[in-house]
Amino acid sequence: MSQLPLPMGWSQRGGRNSLLIHGANAAAIALLRSWPRWPSPCTLLVGPARSGRSLIGDLFTAEIGGTVVDDADQAAEEQLFNLWNDARDSGAPLLLIAREAVPVWDIALPDLRTRLATATVARIEAPDEAVSAALIAQGLEFAGSAFAPDVPEFVARRTPRCYEDIEAVISRLNALSLASGQKISVGSARQALCNETGLDGANDHDLREGMD
Repeated sequence: MSQLPLPMGWSQRGGRNSLLIHGANAAAIALLRSWPRWPSPCTLLVGPARSGRSLIGDLFTAEIGGTVVDDADQAAEEQLFNLWNDARDSGAPLLLIAREAVPVWDIALPDLRTRLATATVARIEAPDEAVSAALIAQGLEFAGSAFAPDVPEFVARRTPRCYEDIEAVISRLNALSLASGQKISVGSARQALCNETGLDGANDHDLREGMD
């Protein structure tokens, strides 16, 4: 995972509410941290569901200040228009968080559409296998679940590249750990997940590999 010189709140791995910085979000975070150099008073933070957008917004507020609007694509247009103008006049940054960038939004107010068109987009990408494995390891650690070192990579290879699916898999594995009271192994993870529709690629070869 990326090693970035971040303030204390932007920790790589720590408490339950800390942020894991990885290849899918590092560029977006670096852009947010460089807010004095934004070409516009406003930047958009966009990314898939459960990708950590709101947590990044909270950390942005705590460390940098300014105004953050979550689910900005659902906010009142006049409110966003006024916030954009306030950010321009005050010099304080405005961060708008949504799943998609402005061209996808249905904006009726022409002046708002014009202003938001100047905003830079900080994008959280879909997770690759390495990011998936890191998130699985983090989720198990936060819950206090003991697991074999090869479990995150084994499960990540068989989980769709989707933050919601990764979160569901983590919940299933933590439930397994709680119910069994034992360290999660590749074999027990395979048995718990092979019948799940969210587990990808759990074919006969994969299952035999998991037993090795």
